[in-house]
Amino acid sequence: MNKKILIKGEKIVLRSITPADVTEEYCSWLNDKEVGKYMETRFTEHTLESTKKYVKKVNADSNSVFLAIIRKDLNKFIGTIKLGDIYWDHGFGSIAIMIGDKGSWGKGFAAEAIHLFSDFSFKYFKIHKLLAGTYEDNIGSVKTFKKAGFNEEFRQKKQYLSDGKYVDRVVLVKFKE
Repeated sequence: MNKKILIKGEKIVLRSITPADVTEEYCSWLNDKEVGKYMETRFTEHTLESTKKYVKKVNADSNSVFLAIIRKDLNKFIGTIKLGDIYWDHGFGSIAIMIGDKGSWGKGFAAEAIHLFSDFSFKYFKIHKLLAGTYEDNIGSVKTFKKAGFNEEFRQKKQYLSDGKYVDRVVLVKFKE
C-alpha cells in the first residue's frame, strides 16, 4: 500500500507523517502530562531518537496508517491521527488521535480530523467499521468522536487506572454508510 497520503479539509490537512516531523516540540507533547493523560504512551519517556524509530516502525507496518494533522491557518503541525490494528480480511481497524498543541484544543480540529480520516478509510481502504477506545473520564474525547459520527458500542468495566481509580474503557464505533 502506498502510504503517501494528503487529505484536505476546511481547517486542517492530514498528510503522511515522516521522521522529519519528529521535533523537540512533538516529543514535548508526548512527555506532557496533560497532553498524555489518557494515552498509554504516557508511561514512557520519549526522546527524538525513540520517537523517530516509532514513526519509522508504524510507517513500515502494513496494518497501520499514521498521519500528521496540519492546521491550515498557521501551517502548523498540531497532532497525529492513526489507523492501526487493521484487519484487512474483516474490514475494520482502530483509530486514535492526539492534538498535542494545546493552543489548538477545543477548536474542532480533532473532530474534523476524525471525520476526514474516517471517510478516507471507508473509501480508499475498504474499511467498513472503525473503532475508538478511550477512558470514560476523557469526556472531551468521547464528545469529539460522537461529533464525528461515532456511537458508543460497549464498555469494558474498570479497564483503566485513571487518577487513582479504575474507570471503564468506552468503545465507540462508526460504520461505513
